Amino acid sequence: MSIINEKELLEIIEEDCKKKQEVLNISGWGIRSLPAEIGKLAELHVLRLNNNELTSLPAEIGKLKKLRELYLYDNDLTSLPTEIGWLTELNKLDVSGNPLTSPPPAIVWRGLEAIKSYLRALAEGEQQEWVSKMILVGEGGVGKTSLLKRLLDEGFDLNEETTHGLQVRSLELDHPSKVDVRMRLNTWDFGGQDILHATHQFFLTNQSLFVLVWNARNGWQQGKLYYWLDVVKARAPQSPVLIVATHTENWPANLPYEDIRNKYPQVCGHLSVSNEKGVGIDEIEEAIRHEAAKLPLMGKRWPSSWLAVVQEIRDVRRDKKYIYPNELYDLMDKKKVKKKDRVVLSTWLHDLGDILYFRDSKDLADIVILDAEWVASNICQMLESTEIETGLGIFKKEHMEIVWPNIRPPIRDVFLRLMEQFDLSFRTLEDRDISIVVERLSLNPSESAGGYKELWNARSGQNEISMKFYLNASLPPGIPTWFIARSHRFTTYKHWRYGALFADGEELRHLALIRAYDHERYLELGVRGPTPQNFFALLCDGLELTLKRYPGMNIERKIPCPGHIGIRCKYEFDYRQLENAINKRKMLIQCPEAMENVSVAKMLFGLHVDTQDKVFEQMENLLVQIKGVNGHVVTRIDRMENELVRNQKVILNELLDCRELVERGFTSLFDAEQRLAESHCPNVFTIQPKEENRWLHNIFGQKMVLQLCCQVPGHWHPTLEGGRYDIKQPAKWFETVGPYIIQLAKIIKYTAPLVSPITGIMSESFAEDFKHQITMMEELAKKLRCEENIIEQAKESGGGTKAEQITGMGLRALRKLLDELDPYQNWGGLKKVLTPEGHYLWLCEEHAREYEE
Repeated sequence: MSIINEKELLEIIEEDCKKKQEVLNISGWGIRSLPAEIGKLAELHVLRLNNNELTSLPAEIGKLKKLRELYLYDNDLTSLPTEIGWLTELNKLDVSGNPLTSPPPAIVWRGLEAIKSYLRALAEGEQQEWVSKMILVGEGGVGKTSLLKRLLDEGFDLNEETTHGLQVRSLELDHPSKVDVRMRLNTWDFGGQDILHATHQFFLTNQSLFVLVWNARNGWQQGKLYYWLDVVKARAPQSPVLIVATHTENWPANLPYEDIRNKYPQVCGHLSVSNEKGVGIDEIEEAIRHEAAKLPLMGKRWPSSWLAVVQEIRDVRRDKKYIYPNELYDLMDKKKVKKKDRVVLSTWLHDLGDILYFRDSKDLADIVILDAEWVASNICQMLESTEIETGLGIFKKEHMEIVWPNIRPPIRDVFLRLMEQFDLSFRTLEDRDISIVVERLSLNPSESAGGYKELWNARSGQNEISMKFYLNASLPPGIPTWFIARSHRFTTYKHWRYGALFADGEELRHLALIRAYDHERYLELGVRGPTPQNFFALLCDGLELTLKRYPGMNIERKIPCPGHIGIRCKYEFDYRQLENAINKRKMLIQCPEAMENVSVAKMLFGLHVDTQDKVFEQMENLLVQIKGVNGHVVTRIDRMENELVRNQKVILNELLDCRELVERGFTSLFDAEQRLAESHCPNVFTIQPKEENRWLHNIFGQKMVLQLCCQVPGHWHPTLEGGRYDIKQPAKWFETVGPYIIQLAKIIKYTAPLVSPITGIMSESFAEDFKHQITMMEELAKKLRCEENIIEQAKESGGGTKAEQITGMGLRALRKLLDELDPYQNWGGLKKVLTPEGHYLWLCEEHAREYEE
């Protein structure tokens, strides 16, 4: 790292000011403070301050009215100046690698527009709030509720009933060092029954204080301390944990505390208490006060108008369990929250747990849940129902009246949809009035998955791809049941508590088996069939999305050796080892078991971005093999019955699998960007000249036509009505989006040879026109590859990989253009769909309906 002093930095700023420089790169220079003179650089478009030691930024940074890109990653910033919120031209802000508390992480995660909304609201008035969350966990019957009642000065009840679901109470304590500051902890007291653990997972949030309670009379082993510490570490790795032993009247609180502290550094204390006699309560209260004062949300700066909304919601919650979105927005208007900040604020309230509001869910978007305790208790009541237990997880509509007798029928349906949202259940495909509650599936496959082994073993001679996921801790609740629920559209109705058999369609071309081995602490996902990579990649994405719910859990992924000359091998390669090899262009790696080289690309085929070219090669070879009787490439799928022999149909299916694989891989690059307001838009399109004569001689000097496409995997196609726009001045736009177009053209070219009318969607002439659009797109991409400035644009800028740079820059520029051309965001009728695997797809009404159903 180069070091620069303040005088040298001021000289650079002064010189750049005279030259009216548009770019200033002072990253990695060991800068600890930025002088106010930075505000003189009025012409600045790009400012790189990353990889320094900055702890704050001057307010004068708000004078850079032409600033478009600001890179602050890998510094020591805890807050951003509110002036950044008024930089209207700013479309790229990277603050990763900073210990930011203002804006808080929940806002930063939502992207630039959310950050700017927060900072603007903060500038208009701010207020500190001394509120946070304390969560009591532990086995059932250890005394969590009795401990909480002692802390609340409510005495002791020898006949205290076991908690079912959860109870939320408020505990107020004096701040340990600030005079006249009263802290409030919202205490969440969870029932400890095993069947409820998966439900509680959704409320075990970071930035909370955990109190882990165990019964000294029964011993720490029976209290499953390591299990609970694994669960907390997996879900909330940054949260402090106090361990409290109860029933210490006649029993010592002995446990291997030093070993626990070494393994779980977040443990911050071990205390003992007698709930019955009240001994030790004062010490526990003192420990809670000191740890609560250090919580990230305690004393958080809130925009005054936003905090007023929060307080109003808490008041309304006393009388109402839920409201409707228009009531929430009326409440925001009443507290003078700007309309453009509504979405950001409602999303943040959801992230913080003050409300449950699933704006993007078709079934849940019209209700705002105010009382999480009410939801959790009713769901837990259903999970404990004997009807569900004896029915091996089957929940019928008539069960609702038994389980939820005091809840109106429309709200019962809301609970059911919430269970699906939380991956606790799914509706069966044949009868939508029947749900499978995954946490109540049988522990024994013979009871609910009989015959799965025979079906799976019958495919043992086919191509297979598999991966093992080794965990560094106990299998947490929800593994693999959440994944089973998430992948239910592939069900074969052979599932049990620790596994399931899936298939990728009615023809059962591929079978997939997920199994969890609790004591061995690993999961295994395998797919068998003619071309298993596509189905495996899809399911693997869904499994990875489930595992992401546990940010503190270390996972070791391993791929089995493909074997040697037809002989199976028991060695397993670490995925990171294979990834490192392919990144260094080492295509062979030695198997330590057989001491023979095996192909890295073969093991990662279709699973790693660097094998994409291999997939393209495979597709080219398959296209050559699919010939019609006259030697031409067959272009009509609906004529295959007459023109293809049996083995060619197999080749066609393989080609379609490969095409779907690369299309999905392309769109998955944009998942992170699609959740951000500034780059949220359809991202598959064709682009061609308005006038085709001699257009390649001057591609930047003429009007172009952009056509949006539905991006359903395997069947990309143009929108049928709308979604077609004229670009009058494409030159500047191409400089930013050119690399993205080159990347898109590599994928979309494989749509053309097999494009066909999709029943009920495209006519034959429309399909032929789409093929022509794709051909023109390829020609454009070839021309763009020759433009030196566009190639350089793909290589430069912004941190992250080249693919990430193209993704972010391209989508932001595309969204800006679409906003200009289509201010009402009709976008050809395309709807954004978040798939169960976590991919954002923009789909036509016909294909969006398939996911909704």
